Order: sequence, then structure tokens, then C-alpha cells
Amino acid sequence: MTDSLSILVVSSDPALSAEIQAALRGLDGARPVVHEAGELRQGAEQARSRTPGVVFVEMTTDMRALQAFAQEVRRGSPETQIIAVFRPDTFGDDVSESAVLIEAIRAGVRDFLRRPVSSTELIELLERSRETAARPLASDGRVVSFLSNKGGVGKSTTAVNAACELAVRHPGRVLLIDASLQLGVCAAMLDLRPETTITEAIREKDRLDPTLLRQLATPHDCGLHLLAAPRDALDAAEIDDESMSRIVTLARRTYDFVIVDTFPMFDRVMVAVLDLSDRAFLILESVVPTLLGGVKLVELLDGLGYPAGRTRVVLNRYTRIAGNLKPEEVAERLNRDVAHVLPYEKSVITCANTGEPFMLRSRKWFGYGARLKRLVDEIDALSEQAHPRNGAAVPAAPIIATNDLAENADSTEEFYD
Repeated sequence: MTDSLSILVVSSDPALSAEIQAALRGLDGARPVVHEAGELRQGAEQARSRTPGVVFVEMTTDMRALQAFAQEVRRGSPETQIIAVFRPDTFGDDVSESAVLIEAIRAGVRDFLRRPVSSTELIELLERSRETAARPLASDGRVVSFLSNKGGVGKSTTAVNAACELAVRHPGRVLLIDASLQLGVCAAMLDLRPETTITEAIREKDRLDPTLLRQLATPHDCGLHLLAAPRDALDAAEIDDESMSRIVTLARRTYDFVIVDTFPMFDRVMVAVLDLSDRAFLILESVVPTLLGGVKLVELLDGLGYPAGRTRVVLNRYTRIAGNLKPEEVAERLNRDVAHVLPYEKSVITCANTGEPFMLRSRKWFGYGARLKRLVDEIDALSEQAHPRNGAAVPAAPIIATNDLAENADSTEEFYD
């Protein structure tokens, strides 16, 4: 996940993936995530679902198959760069290697890598490819995920309210995906009764396009669209990491903003969502058991190579009572700044119970509403960072200093009605 770069290796020879992964050990810091496909058709499907930055495909003498593969990848994942890997003796003594390479370039191959794979050559190739591979298309929307280490901390409430506030600003351009597959509650919080869910989207994967995705999503009066969680555990079992990657990838090409509410369990589906997320908000409460779980989750994200700069810690339902951990104490234990503090407000829970999101009420200019608006401002700014006007560079939204949050938390007038 380093610098948004993921790699797909397409080869019937498992030794090629092993060579590439061994060569990647020469990279400084965390390494990109490597996926594998055993044949071209499977590779094209994975490229469409995962939109990797780079595809390494084993080159054979069958140039027509390579050309068909490259065309399929370009249709499904136009930003992916195709790198052909070959052995010098592949084509025989009577065939001009340069002529074959030129034909491969015409087929859509961007670069070449010789076997056995050299760590130096691979790293140089990735450095050439990194900037282009990591840059989103101009039409790509931003993906924001909300995650937690346990249930009951207000993750879904935060995701739904943030999505509603964003949709009020951008009607029809925000999709909320309820990826809490086993226990999704977003529809109930929005007082919606969806006729279709994410499972129908998976079942229609062969003909799924932006038009069909919008038809499968359930609209809300505020301008938000919801792709609801499966109806039951049996439907949820149909969804794996590859299908989730396909849904999120298509969603970001269909909507300007994609908000994903996740299930509080770290599995392959969660990794697939994070792999495509431009920002991940970690929702915590300032109680020791939840915080200890949060520490482990942060360590896990670091171990997977998920960039710390894309993670934001949100302290939810904060109250200044004796024994409650302060924001600076949470930051110290996590070894991460607390980006946002959302105060406890009883009416937020009441709204969740009645299916009327708090951020759609008029009284949102102080307390919880004002704080959540700052979080949404950060999400809103992601689009401008990705596509700055007039080509000007736009700095990332700064993380609010923990000390400032603690100081502002002293203002009970701002926190409570």
C-alpha cells in the first residue's frame, strides 16, 4: 500500500512472484502489496477489480494473447501500467528480441523486466512507474473509510452523519457503502428500506457499470445514495475481497465521494477497502479497553504498510469526567495525533434511533455538529487536493494539534446544548 502502489503478478510460474517479492525486499520502508493470478483471464479480472498500479505479466511468444490481455486491462483499469517480464531465451535464436519488444509496446506494454529479476532493476522500474501509477484519474472520486477495533463506539453513526453532511454539499455525488456485511445498520439510521443491496451488485458483476450501480443504490432525500449491507449472513458470504475491490473501484468512478462503513473485524475485505481508501478514520472512545484495541489496530496498519498520513484518529463521545482519558493521553498511547474530538451529545443517539441523521437537523452549528463539520471539511478538501484548480498544488488538510483539541474541549458551551 506504499504510496498507493499495488502490484499484480500474472504468470503460470509461481517462481516469478517469488522473484519479484524477493527483489522488493530491497525497497526502503514498507513494500507494496503483491497479488497473484495464474493465467491471463484471471489476471484481467483481478486488474479490473483491484486497479493495481503495476501489472507484471509473463511474456510468451503468443503476442495475440498479450495484446488481448492488455486491451482488457486498459478497458477495466486504464491507469494500470503493464510491465512484461521475459527471459532472454524465450523467443529463440531466430527471432529478433527488439522486434518482439516493439510489438509488445504496440500491444500496450509500457516497460520490460528481465528474468531472473534483479532487485536494482525492479526498484528503478518502480521508481519510473510510481508517480504515474499512484496518480488517480481526473474522474476518480475520493474513497473514505470509517473503521474501529470494536462495535459500539459510534463508527456507523459517524459515517452516516458525515456522508449526509457531504451529500447536502454535493447532492447526488456521494455514495455510502455499508460494508459492515454481517451487521450493517446504515439503512436503519437513514430510515430507508432498500430493495437492493451490495449483494445484488456482486451478482451483476459481469454487467455492472456506473448506470447500473446508481440504479442499485437507494437514494435519500438529502442527496445521499446508499449501497446497503446484505440482508443476512448467507448473502454476506457471497462477498469477498476481490468483489469488494470491484465495487469500490467502480463507485469511485461513478461518484465524487465514496464513504465506506466497515465491519469491526480485520479481514481480507477490510484490507481491500483500505487498499483503495484515500483517508481512513479510526473511531475510538476514551476508555482504556477500547484504546488498547486501537493501539493494536494502529500497529497492524503500520505492519501492513498502510501510510500513517492517510489515517486520522477520531475520539468519539468525549466527555470531561473524572477518570476519562484526555485527548493528549489518547494520542500518547496511540503514538498518533488525535485529529478530531466529537463530544457526547444525547440527541445524536436519539437521531440514530429514529432514523433522522443528526447532521440533517438545523441545530448543528455548535457542539457535535460543529466538530463533525470540521471532519467533513477534511473529506471535502480531498477532492481539491486531487484535482487542484489551475494546476496549483494544494496542501493536505492539517491534522489538528492534540493540545488545541484539549484546550477547546474545555468549552462546555460548544459541546452541549
